[in-house]
Amino acid sequence: MEKIRNALLTILGMALTATLTFTLLFSLNRPVVSPESQNDDPVSLPEEPIKEERTYTLTFTGDISLADNWHIAPKYDERGGITGILGSTMLDTMKSSDFLVVNSEFTVSNRGTPLPGKTYTFRAKPERLAIYHEMGVDLADLANNHVYDYGGDAFLDMLNAFDEYQIPHIGAGRNLEEAKKPYIVTIGNFKFAFIAATRAEKNVMTPGATNTAPGTFWCYNPTEMINLIKELKDQVDFVIPVIHFGRENSHALEQAQMDSARAYIDAGAAMVVGHHAHILQGVEIYQGKPIIYNLGNFLFNYIDTDTALFQVKMDQDGKMEYYILPAFQTNCQTILLEEGAKKQQIISDINSWSINARLDSTGKIMPAS
Repeated sequence: MEKIRNALLTILGMALTATLTFTLLFSLNRPVVSPESQNDDPVSLPEEPIKEERTYTLTFTGDISLADNWHIAPKYDERGGITGILGSTMLDTMKSSDFLVVNSEFTVSNRGTPLPGKTYTFRAKPERLAIYHEMGVDLADLANNHVYDYGGDAFLDMLNAFDEYQIPHIGAGRNLEEAKKPYIVTIGNFKFAFIAATRAEKNVMTPGATNTAPGTFWCYNPTEMINLIKELKDQVDFVIPVIHFGRENSHALEQAQMDSARAYIDAGAAMVVGHHAHILQGVEIYQGKPIIYNLGNFLFNYIDTDTALFQVKMDQDGKMEYYILPAFQTNCQTILLEEGAKKQQIISDINSWSINARLDSTGKIMPAS
């Protein structure tokens, strides 16, 4: 009996071992099932996350004057704020931009006297800079012919006011080093350097900065700007010079505009953005890069005038598309034009002034066909 019992136990043990081995092998080959699953359907492994496409928008305006002794600032007060001087769609477009650059065409101070012999002089009290925050401004260009309208003390007050209101600025400074200093910022995956200079005045009254004296960064001779671009292009992904140049109230380009803008592209600039003429001028595609010769008055006075935003749309890989967004200044307010005859008229006009470039019906800048 003892032998029979031992034999049965041995057989039972062998059967149990075989069963456990089979179960283990089977379980190793089964798909993983989440504990929450109420059936035997396998749960798929997580898929690779979908890469979200992101477009970054850089926007540039032409001339802005918020001077208390001019037209826009009084209308801002009279009409109850920012929506009195900017249309709602325009304001939304500016504020939704990832980076907004404006040309600030006035000095900022409670001091100083107008420069003798200068026809137009513009000065705003420091509190007016709060309007730039309402617009969503990220960078102000001060390289123009009105930042020194009330003399040296007011000029220095302006620099201090921009610092106090934490509005970055380029193109003017307490000395040349500061005036030519780039504003470097990362947008998306790429590093940008913004620089600004002026060659606007035929009768020069705004001083150029020197090693020891305040003023604007001059590019009447483009050599120093060319050298700066060459220096910066090895430090950042994109260098963007903003230039105050051209003949006032003329759609015709000066040879110096074209020569210097092209030289800046040859030196390594990603594009060139211009203003000063008070009216729009054409665009050019040079070496595959855009030159925006003049954006005109953006928010400047009471005169009915065509204007525009220049907008860059960049994807996550750094590929860019360029647009001119037609706008209209009327009765001290600037509006973004919706679809219609006026928008197409501005596009048609810009096409007639442009070089190796054309705008399609949306304002996208394309190579001339």
